[in-house]
Amino acid sequence: MAFESDLKDVMEAFVSSFDKKTLENNQETYKKIQEIYEKHPNYFLDLIESAYQDFNTIVENVLNIPPSDDQYILEHIISGLYKHFHTQRIEKLEGSVCCYDKSSYIEQMTLKALRTQKNLSLFADYKKVEQIKENKERQAYWSPKTVKDTDEAMGLFWKWYQLSEC
Repeated sequence: MAFESDLKDVMEAFVSSFDKKTLENNQETYKKIQEIYEKHPNYFLDLIESAYQDFNTIVENVLNIPPSDDQYILEHIISGLYKHFHTQRIEKLEGSVCCYDKSSYIEQMTLKALRTQKNLSLFADYKKVEQIKENKERQAYWSPKTVKDTDEAMGLFWKWYQLSEC
């Protein structure tokens, strides 16, 4: 139990130092947000939500995704929820090894699919990797085995997000 307690103390110290560093590096922003909260404590979260929506609009325009029915997933890509969903799903179905790499690849390919408005395969091999000399056709470690393409990746997310049958 002493080890677990010490480990917890170390982790809390790390988190605390990250929090302190963030506040130190963003003192002016922190003070402005604190003033807004003090002026409007009852509407503060509504203001944050509105600012978040404005931020999403700006990022969506920077990403230059053409309008489509699928563009509404961008909000969840920007927030990190899309990648988190795929990371958790892959970890459960394929194991924890490289699950973050696989979910990052899904996210990257989904953005490409949104830009090109095409359904893209999520199968990747080592044909373009010069360091790999043998078995270049085998599935790459960053390529998920349980999601075949970007349409399926978005569909799985929406089923989960909307609490539909997965």
